Amino acid sequence: MVYIIFSYTIYSYMRRWMFFTQADCVTIGTQVMREVRMFDEKLLNKAEALYIRCRLDEAFPLFMELAGAGCGRAMYFLGEYYNHGLGSIKDRNETEARYWHGKGAAVGELLSQLNLAYMEDPRSEERAVLCRGYFPSVVKAAEAGDIVAADELGDMYLYGFGVEKSGKQAVFWLEKGVEKGYWRSLNALGDMYRLGEEVEEDGKKALSLYRKAEEMHSREALTSIGFMYYAGQGVDFDEGKAFSYFRKAAGAGDLDALFMMGRCYMEGGAVEKDDRKAADCFKETADRGYPMGMWALGQSYLHGIGVQRDEKKAVALYQKAAGMNLAAAYSALAQCYRYGAGVSEDKAAAVEMYKRAFALGQGLAADEIGTMYLVGNEILPNVAEAFRWYEKGAEMEEAASWYHLGICYAEGLGTEINRDKALEYLYRAYAAEYPGALEYITDNMQVRLQ
Repeated sequence: MVYIIFSYTIYSYMRRWMFFTQADCVTIGTQVMREVRMFDEKLLNKAEALYIRCRLDEAFPLFMELAGAGCGRAMYFLGEYYNHGLGSIKDRNETEARYWHGKGAAVGELLSQLNLAYMEDPRSEERAVLCRGYFPSVVKAAEAGDIVAADELGDMYLYGFGVEKSGKQAVFWLEKGVEKGYWRSLNALGDMYRLGEEVEEDGKKALSLYRKAEEMHSREALTSIGFMYYAGQGVDFDEGKAFSYFRKAAGAGDLDALFMMGRCYMEGGAVEKDDRKAADCFKETADRGYPMGMWALGQSYLHGIGVQRDEKKAVALYQKAAGMNLAAAYSALAQCYRYGAGVSEDKAAAVEMYKRAFALGQGLAADEIGTMYLVGNEILPNVAEAFRWYEKGAEMEEAASWYHLGICYAEGLGTEINRDKALEYLYRAYAAEYPGALEYITDNMQVRLQ
């Protein structure tokens, strides 16, 4: 259609071409380009409006047409479709996501440049530098009224991408999208309140936001409402309703929901316990590139639950998920190396895998390293290193590390004896219902809790 309008416009002017001066030709050329650009902008506005209202399959071909005409903004949206498996795409395709964000970045599309930076190793300094560099421009775009940029800015503040974390600022910018009915902002802000991320947990606020996104047929909202029924958060606990929401969202292609269906089959309650069906759900998510599904299927193979036991298959799945930066997969690999399951026993490799898991945010991995150093029957004993790793785990609010740090202070392991600090950490572990914390407080610290 762009071609037809472009051709007709040129033809109209060419009929009178012989009568124009060179200056007239420049003016005509400018007007022609303006008409083409206005048409493209109208189409882009239409596509964005559809996308914001979660009419993803209607917007997709428009973005594809615009991208073919060189529109960087459309390339950004296509990158997001493939990066998150949106609409009929369903499955994440990192190769396609990189392709489209790369094309968008090459023509100067800011949000493609930002999302291309996100695809760098999360532990790399390069990623941090890139995000910091793009941050001022994202702020400027959001302040100018770009709702999509405002949503991206909310994420930057929420996760500390290129800027110091700020729940207040994250809420402020996500609410800009919420006001315009942007489904991604509704879900993102709902997640903040449901999970208590940088804000006080509020199930009712979360549910209200998810319900609005549900009205737009957001499969992510269906999954989140399922989580709320599953946990009895903001609604009465109802495993049956949870499973119903998960099944509906999974039918729309949501991998989180399909994974949770697997958990429901494994646990029983909402449905009859069925390890085979659980493994089938995990396998489908794994086959579709979902790292948690790879990890869960690996667990099934490692322990022979719902499938024939196969430690080597488990290791292969953990390795694949670890390649996608899943902390749980690195920890699972650490366990395999530590005890020689599916691979040759290698304590040094186990420590390295735990360190990678910790770098990706798993506090329990730090605690495991601490215990390996403390016990000393797997690697050379080093109580100072054990204490240091327990501190790292405690900083990430890992209950096991609170417990072990309390013991270190009580017994002078890697630090001086400090009864007050010992009790402080042991009380935290007890409040988190960590096994053994109460017994240690009463038996070793001689404190009776009422």
